Amino acid sequence: MTITVLMSVYDNELPDRLDRSLRSVWSDQILRPDEVLLVLDGPIRPELMAIVRRWQEIIGSAFTLIRNKRNLGLTKSLNRGLDRIKNDLIARMDSDDISLPHRFRAQHDFLEAHPDIDVVGGSIQEFDAEDHLRPVRHYPTDPNEIASFLCKGSPLAHPSVMMRRRIFDSGLRYDDSYPTSQDVALWFEATKRGIKISNLEETTLLYRSDDGTISRRSRKKALNEFKIYMEGIRELHGVRTWRYVYPMGRLMLRMLPKSMIKKIYYSTLRTKVLRHKDK
Repeated sequence: MTITVLMSVYDNELPDRLDRSLRSVWSDQILRPDEVLLVLDGPIRPELMAIVRRWQEIIGSAFTLIRNKRNLGLTKSLNRGLDRIKNDLIARMDSDDISLPHRFRAQHDFLEAHPDIDVVGGSIQEFDAEDHLRPVRHYPTDPNEIASFLCKGSPLAHPSVMMRRRIFDSGLRYDDSYPTSQDVALWFEATKRGIKISNLEETTLLYRSDDGTISRRSRKKALNEFKIYMEGIRELHGVRTWRYVYPMGRLMLRMLPKSMIKKIYYSTLRTKVLRHKDK
């Protein structure tokens, strides 16, 4: 099965982070992808463009570049990429994270061995601006548990997933009415359509999480996320369900001062709550 890596970058990204990210999905991989598709989301500064040009030369004909004339946001940029991809598997990747060398081989082999699974993620390890590693974050692996977990929070780390292109052939796309948390909306829609999702237990990705990660969690983003969860739960479980307590609790949390959010985000309590299975 052939693989395309789908990425998007915009002007705010740091050149060294994009460089490290591209190296991780190409030079460092045990199983190299057949294509790296990078969407330039609007004009980018010369320093960042220099990194893009360098990797164009390194990767050669397997490098596909899509340019947005203006900044459209991640959701629309990913959909533009999906419209161009012809390969069997699509590996998502963010422009500041690091894919571990075995990632594509492990996910490719898993999907080959499990033809009923269409989306597979993996455990992630967060790291900060000083490259200090935080504890590994694990996600549910059983498709049924994932469907139940979805009401609590995202059952996948978006930049860690590999998806079969066939799920998009019927018109499935990221919902561009949501500028953020578009991955959660996609998981709800996929679950509604009966698409099976899993995760590898092993760590596949180093996920950048620093002070900027928390600062980007604005109240506007929190309200957008709340809308996604409320609508998704309604479509999956109807109006009369106790599961609405989860998005309501998340919204209350997101309204707290950012200093408190940071403490909770990195706490062991958060991990325990999210890992608890519904009874």
